[in-house]
Amino acid sequence: MQRLFKAFHDAGKELFLVGGAVRDLALGKSLEELDDLDFCTNARPQESLQIIKGARLTHYEVGIEFGTVGAVLQGSRAEGFPKDCQVTTYRSEEYYRRGSRHPVVKYGDTIEQDLGRRDFSINSMALDVDGNFIDPYGGLDDLRNGILRVVGDPRETLAEDPLRILRIGRFISRLGFKVDESLRLAAFERADHILDISRERWLQEMNKMLRGQHVARALRFLHEVRLLGILLPEVASLVGLHESSAVHHKDVWEHTLQVIEQAPEREALRWAALLHDVGKAWTRVVHDDASVTFYRHEQQGAMLFEGIAKRFAFDNAMAKEVGFIIRHHGRAPQYESGWSDAAVRRLVRELDPFVESLLEFARADLTTRIDDKRKEALAKIEQLTERIESLAARDDLRPVLPSGIGAALMASLGLKAGPRVGELKCVLEEHIIEGLIESGREAGYYIDYLKANASELLSD
Repeated sequence: MQRLFKAFHDAGKELFLVGGAVRDLALGKSLEELDDLDFCTNARPQESLQIIKGARLTHYEVGIEFGTVGAVLQGSRAEGFPKDCQVTTYRSEEYYRRGSRHPVVKYGDTIEQDLGRRDFSINSMALDVDGNFIDPYGGLDDLRNGILRVVGDPRETLAEDPLRILRIGRFISRLGFKVDESLRLAAFERADHILDISRERWLQEMNKMLRGQHVARALRFLHEVRLLGILLPEVASLVGLHESSAVHHKDVWEHTLQVIEQAPEREALRWAALLHDVGKAWTRVVHDDASVTFYRHEQQGAMLFEGIAKRFAFDNAMAKEVGFIIRHHGRAPQYESGWSDAAVRRLVRELDPFVESLLEFARADLTTRIDDKRKEALAKIEQLTERIESLAARDDLRPVLPSGIGAALMASLGLKAGPRVGELKCVLEEHIIEGLIESGREAGYYIDYLKANASELLSD
């Protein structure tokens, strides 16, 4: 980093550390904990490129058309290196065209000008080579007071980039800060302009927000300023749902918020926590005996998630895992200590390949205030986990058939390629699960078993 500062100084150019790294350093984080480092300079992009090349630093030019040159700073791994960094020319203005992921930028001439066009005061600070803060907009005071405030007119700031409303939620979630009232009002007024922003940028901010320690507070804010109902009406429908019931039932919205904060800080689990009960608004039935049920809310929720995944441009892997958790989140808690090993194997087969995720989710989904009931439910989940691990340690959890078993079945039993071969493989796996035959044997072992039970297993 000193080489980078020196290279720009020797070239007669200014260089400052800016952005989230400065904020995090002010909050007490060490330099070793920081991943990405952002710098700004009065050098134009091509000048920055030549300075970085001259300093013999690893560099890349992706983003140079938007004023940014990338570099990789080397150093001790114990001190968190290597670190990716970006050097950006001062900007006097930056805004996004409707639906675009790329900003339109105008270059500036001073560090104060660059900091003045940033969003929040806590992000509008810089650090010079000697570690001195440049803080023209009171960011340090707002950090001390736990306040989110924008530089300038909040309506104009949110008009420049409506995604900043989601960024408010992200910083609430991460820092637990309060929102300046004028900013809150502006967010309420501008909420519908989020529809002008690309779905990919929605997802990026939501992912960051959902991983925060104060995510429940952030989601309450999004609901208050209308953004939750615009982006996720399925979730917004849970707010006050219990109050619309003729008889008492659990507050699904409060339950959802608690599950999110109890879930591990992994994106798939946090998304599943947010969405796992969205089917309840449409499956609630109040019975004559004053009981309330939500039959098939898991399937309903999984169906609703299909639209949500497209809306937020989820990648296939994330969509598959989140949708699977939503659809099956009620299965692991159904476990009872009297289950046979075969029943445990069958459950694992049903929940593969996301067994571990569903066990983690089952723990997070326990929100009862009755301590004994919670301990009992948690004990069952832990017992199930132990039984799965025990069976896995003995290579006795999942049925394993030899490679090429399909071709061997066709050759030995005179079958043609088709559904019948798949059906027989399923029969063999089921009998392995039941403990009737062994797992992981040679093809001949299974063929002999089928022939020995031909009247029962090979008949049409």
